[in-house]
This record gives sequence, C-alpha cells and structure tokens, in this order.
Amino acid sequence: MQLLLRPGHLALCLLLLAAPARAEWQVKPFGGVTFGGSTTFVDLDRAAGDPKLNLGASVLVIGNVVGLEGDVATTSGFFNGRSKLVLKSHVATATGNVVVALPKRMAQYSLRPYAVGGVGLMHVALEDNLAALPFSNALWAWNAGGGATGFLSDIVGLNWDVRYFRTLKTESSKLGVSVGPEELSFWRATMGLSMRL
Repeated sequence: MQLLLRPGHLALCLLLLAAPARAEWQVKPFGGVTFGGSTTFVDLDRAAGDPKLNLGASVLVIGNVVGLEGDVATTSGFFNGRSKLVLKSHVATATGNVVVALPKRMAQYSLRPYAVGGVGLMHVALEDNLAALPFSNALWAWNAGGGATGFLSDIVGLNWDVRYFRTLKTESSKLGVSVGPEELSFWRATMGLSMRL
C-alpha cells in the first residue's frame, strides 16, 4: 500500500520533530484590526488602508527561548469602502513562523515579550458590483513583528501582538487587476487568549 504524504502532513511532522524535548504548547485565538494597508491592486473603494476587523488563531510550541508557530487569520471586507463599488472582499493569511522569546526563567510571572517572523501564503479576493475586476489568488508573503504574553493562571493568559505582512514580488497573473506586479502590505494588531495545553 502506497503512503501519500501531503504538504500539510510534512509541515506537521517537521514541527513535531523540531519541538524541544520539554516544549510548551499554546493555542492562541485572537481578534484585532488590520490597518495601514498599501496595494497595487485596483482599489475601487480606496479602502485598503482603512482599519478592518480581523479574526484568527495560532498554535505555538516553544522551548526556553525559541519556538515554532502556525498562524492563520482572515479580514473580511478588506477592500470594501463607503462608495460600495466592491461587493465583497477578503484577505486571509497562513504563515509558519519562528518565535524568539525572553527566557522563561527571566519572565517568571510577568509579561514574556517575543519577536516573530516567517513566511506563508496570503489569499486575496475581491468582487466588484460590475464584475469588471474579479480576483482571487494566493500569493507568497512574509511577516514580522512582536508581542507579549502574560499568564493569569497555569493554563490561561492574555496575548498582545503587532505584525507587518507583505506579499513577495510576483508577476501579474491577470491583466487589469493591479498596477504592475500584485503587491499588498498591511499591519495587524491583535489581542487574544493564550491557553497552555
């Protein structure tokens, strides 16, 4: 019987193999805003830079200092604005990141700051009312930022995080949807729970 290993399975295996022997696992559901967006996509409502609600979650496995994280998030209505030329839109990200945190023994029971960065995919989709410039594509992207986690008990804590996301340069995949190569960047600020497993 042939065993098929999909990319998602391979990523999970690498995460498990790279986890330190005494690693701590955390699940972090969060909410926040995206803001400060800039894009070459045709932004009919001129709304890419406006603050928009964002929801997501991450899974972190971390040792004394270094950890690995998987992060997914979505922002509905990313390109929707007051002029209502865009019917619906969203931007979603899925990234794999390296986390470097203050050593646990130094943080003790206070906030534990960290820096984070990695690569992944950014899915960009929009549909305008005239169906003139519909677009849906997954682009390679990177992100970098930092935050802090503070535990209220042995299991539950709070997490604050700010990150910058940007697509990697690529060739335009569809004539007319962007001015030059398809590019999108924005900031994301979130607050959420952090739960030890």
